[in-house]
Parts: sequence; C-alpha cells; structure tokens
Amino acid sequence: MGSLDNTIPPFPDDVPTVPIARISYSKLKCSDENEMNKVLKASQSDGFFYLDLTDDPAGQSLLNDTEDVLAISKRALNIPLNQKMECLAERGKQMFGYKPAGAVKQTDKDARPDTTEFFNVSKDHLLGNSESRNYPAEITNQWTKLGKFAENSHSLGLMILRILAQQLDLPSDEFARRNNISSISGDHIRMTKMPGCDSVDGKRIGLASHTDFGSITVLFNWVGGLQIQPHDPARQGEWAFVKPLPGHAIINLGDAMVKFSNGRLKSGKHRVVPLPGPSGQLDRYSLVYFVRPADDVLMEPVEQYKDEPVVTVGGKVGEEKVYTAGEWLSRRLKQMSK
Repeated sequence: MGSLDNTIPPFPDDVPTVPIARISYSKLKCSDENEMNKVLKASQSDGFFYLDLTDDPAGQSLLNDTEDVLAISKRALNIPLNQKMECLAERGKQMFGYKPAGAVKQTDKDARPDTTEFFNVSKDHLLGNSESRNYPAEITNQWTKLGKFAENSHSLGLMILRILAQQLDLPSDEFARRNNISSISGDHIRMTKMPGCDSVDGKRIGLASHTDFGSITVLFNWVGGLQIQPHDPARQGEWAFVKPLPGHAIINLGDAMVKFSNGRLKSGKHRVVPLPGPSGQLDRYSLVYFVRPADDVLMEPVEQYKDEPVVTVGGKVGEEKVYTAGEWLSRRLKQMSK
C-alpha cells in the first residue's frame, strides 16, 4: 500500500473520525501480552481495529500482494457491464460472482440505493475445494495470485481468532477450528468499486449499514469512506469515518463471533459513503477477505458458554433452531438482497 498512497489526496481533517486501536502484527506474532489484550478490548468495544503490517516481513509481503490484487480488481471491475453481468450472482441465492450497484437491501432511513459494485471470488473456487463458477478472464488468469492472497489473509484471520480465544481463557483453537481453510465455507475475496462524485450532498451511499455475517473481515482501502458508530456513549447513533492508514489493514469481527462468544465479542455496524472533498471525487476501490465458519459448523455458543442464556445476534436470524453456518449464510444473504 506504499506507492498507491502517494497518489491519493490527503484525508480531510474536518470530518468526524473514530480513533480505533492500532495494533502491531509483529508484536502479535511474538505473543506480546499487552498487544493481544488490545485485540480483545477492541473486539469488545468498536469491533474494529487497525493492524500495522509494516513491521513484519510476512505483513509487508501481504501488503505487496495487495497492490497486485488491487490491479487485478481494477481490470475486472472496468470491463464492459454486459461482460460483468455474464458472471452475475443470482440475487438472494448466490454469494459468489458479480453484484451490480443497487442490488443490496436499502437499510438506511432514506432508503437510498447503494452505488457499489463488486466481485465475490470464492476461496473454495480459488483453492480447488469445490467446482468453480464463471468469472471474467481478468480474474481467472490471475488465479494463483488470488489464491495466495486468500491463503495469507485467511492465515492472518486465524491468528486473530486464536488470540481472542486465548484472551477469553478458551483453548487456542476454539474459534480457529471452526474456520478451517480446507472446509467448504462462505470465505471469499471481495473486489469493490464505488464511483467518485463531483459533489457530496449526503444523499449517496456506497453500501448501506450492516454487520458482517462471518468471523473476521480483513479490509484494505485507500481512499476512505468506511463509517462506523463509535462505542462512546456521548457519540451514540453518530456515524464517523475510519481513516485509512498506509500499511495497515482494518480488521473487524462479524456476527459469528458474537454467536460463538455468546455476546462477549462485538460485531460493529458499518457502512460506506463518499468522502467530502477531493477524495470523494475518486473511484473508491477496496479489497476485502471474509473469514467465515465452515458450512457444517453449528452457529451456537462454544461449549464453555452453552449453559448461559443465549445472546440474540441483532435479530438477524431467528433462534427457533440451531442453524449450520451454511444455513445462516443463506438466510442472511436473502435478508441483504432486495
């Protein structure tokens, strides 16, 4: 994310931001207790934190790979619309493939259609765990690079899951084993594009407010536009920007972690809107990797928390039965589609 940052206008200094925690990847790999505790605290408050990847060779390698994958995504997202529509993910039924702008359920109070398009590229397609669907040649010709990015992003996510388990005095693999990379799951790379606009009037929305479905989300973005709701009671209900930091990924937890931890961990609500100023005039590209539970994993608290009253996860999926992660994902997908 180094050379790219030099071509982007400075982040505006007159917009509200959220000071989420900054955590060192290198210190986490060295099992630094203070740094690991920061992961837990961030996961119990905002549900988001920065992860500095510049202080470790593996982290720097992932940053370099991210620039390659960004170039791939730009090529794929800028082919003619009719070619992208040949890879359309059937609304409410398919997770993987192309999603055009305006296809996500309008959840904000003004019912504004989203302006973001994206390709979801399945981890299982990339790694040969399951039969692939059709994707543009701009994606399939770069299968090896994309597979490497998926594997390294997944590994990073598993490290976070192990740390959270340890900090909660659970067996270190309690969460990670539910997200095995070789198991069929909803894991995928998302390549997104939100077109820039000349004026920001507060009426455009890139992606409506939501919480993520899965366990861990690894986000790389350069222009900005991500907003979350601060956990500070004095700012209740406010939307504030998360400023992109060069060399950092933004990590957030999904609803599966709320379910597995029975409410001890938080899945932060977020949305994407255009930035005011020159940055808002740029097309906003981002890369996301979603770590999600294997399809056959039961969506219920881990054994150590099963005797407690079950915490409802935002009312997104009913509590009338214990769903598998595959069933959970299918229901959430239908809810998010128009």
